[in-house]
Amino acid sequence: MSKTSRLAAVAAAVALAATPALAHPGHLAGAGFLDGAAHPLGGLDHLIAMVTVGVYGATIGGRAVLAVPGAFLAAMLAGGLFALTGGELPLVEPTIYASTVVLALLCVMPMSRNGLIGAAFAAAFGLFHGFAHGAEMPADAAALGYAAGFLTSTAGLHAAGIALGLALHRLVGRPVEDSQSA
Repeated sequence: MSKTSRLAAVAAAVALAATPALAHPGHLAGAGFLDGAAHPLGGLDHLIAMVTVGVYGATIGGRAVLAVPGAFLAAMLAGGLFALTGGELPLVEPTIYASTVVLALLCVMPMSRNGLIGAAFAAAFGLFHGFAHGAEMPADAAALGYAAGFLTSTAGLHAAGIALGLALHRLVGRPVEDSQSA
């Protein structure tokens, strides 16, 4: 099996493992940091997308290793704030589900190994993930603590994805430094 085939198989397995709209269980009154941190861990769709953002950054290499997850986090915060102000976004759950598939495909498509493209996709999907987190925040939550929790948890998932991406590249014998960077 070729290196590209192995990466494509991993991406396909990740995309097929996603299930839609599972990250939104009921929340406790007075939610704070711990509840916010638990929110991204509560659904396979969010877990896969956030880990895949890290894998994608590692796939691109260079500055994108941090820029792609950073763009996701910044847009996620903006999306959460937008939801808290009463804003509306169409197709939030389908976009979250689509993010798992699209991000996995981007990891194996050679033409997508550009830091600016990576950051743009990550930011677009981060906006929708953040909106979902903000919209699901309990009305009496400690908003700052809740947001800090979901950002911290997401950053941890991105870090796990970066580690996984770097390990996959070592496994297939393609150093990340060979990729185009931002």
